[in-house]
Amino acid sequence: MSVAACRLEKPKNLQGNPARKKSPASAAGFLFMTSTKKLTAAPSSKKPKELKMKRLPVLLVLPVLLILLLVWYRLSLLPVTAGSTEQKVFVIPKGQSTNEILARLENESLIKSTLALKIYLKLSNENGSLQAGSFRLSSSQAAPAIIEELKHGTLDTWITIPEGWRSEQIVEELIKQGLLQNASASKFYQQFRQFEGQLFPDTYLFAKDSNPDQIITRLTNNFSQKTADLNPPAADLILASLVEREAKHEADRPKIAAVLKNRLKIGMALQVDATLQYAKASPQDWWPKISALDKGIKSPFNTYKYPGLPPGPIANPGISSIKAVLSPQKINYLYYLSEPDGTTHYANTLEEHNGNIRKYLY
Repeated sequence: MSVAACRLEKPKNLQGNPARKKSPASAAGFLFMTSTKKLTAAPSSKKPKELKMKRLPVLLVLPVLLILLLVWYRLSLLPVTAGSTEQKVFVIPKGQSTNEILARLENESLIKSTLALKIYLKLSNENGSLQAGSFRLSSSQAAPAIIEELKHGTLDTWITIPEGWRSEQIVEELIKQGLLQNASASKFYQQFRQFEGQLFPDTYLFAKDSNPDQIITRLTNNFSQKTADLNPPAADLILASLVEREAKHEADRPKIAAVLKNRLKIGMALQVDATLQYAKASPQDWWPKISALDKGIKSPFNTYKYPGLPPGPIANPGISSIKAVLSPQKINYLYYLSEPDGTTHYANTLEEHNGNIRKYLY
């Protein structure tokens, strides 16, 4: 074999497709792709750290805010003026809402913050526990202490005296509502009875430590004020007390007043059942039922037995009954009777009256 024959030849495929060297551009592209992958991957590894960094100020601020709120809340419940000896009478009318009461307390400088006290009431479950009445409060009291006063420590109490009550009923109501304490009702009956007819029916706000003289003065002064324009004579006040007990409806007051005045004019006995009740009464029943036998009761208040007016009022009349006596209806009736439902029937003669009795009562 000749040397020439043994000479190796380059493969054709290498000759037709010469191998290409990597160009600088290709290397740069590779590096770019590699670096891009690294750049896009980087944020995913740093994101939790960034979020933590962002949350850190919030986590630090929240406890501070809570502490500040707690400090504000506690300071807001402290007295407005520690050491003050000045007291104010704070009156809560019936029906006033808790929000209105708290706003008034702040306006009168008795508490520092309405909002703080609302929160206190909510947390202590005391909403709706404030009572109507009159209270003696001071700016030296802490807000919770003021709330306790408004819940339990009412200085005054409301008393309503209806028209037609006799003095003993008024005494019993005063004791029932917490006045005239540490004494039995009977101790005050005679004292109040002296002013029968002038213990004016109305709604009053009394201090719990009021004594009997103060209460009587308040009632009689109110009577004087309310009747100043009317100035009823003593006799008319007695008649008004009878009308108050006898009339069941407003329209009947001037009619019954006329009947009683007509009887007095002719010297006829008044024969008013309510006067028998007044004479027969006892602490067990101040207005007892009466029978025919009771017409013989020996009492100056028995207008069946004794002619003319009783010696004094039998109850405490309202303005309407007083006006009815001062301006009675112009009628000639001498008799009247009332059905159980209050319907009243009038008559000119005894015969007509007896007919009404048979017709309406039997």
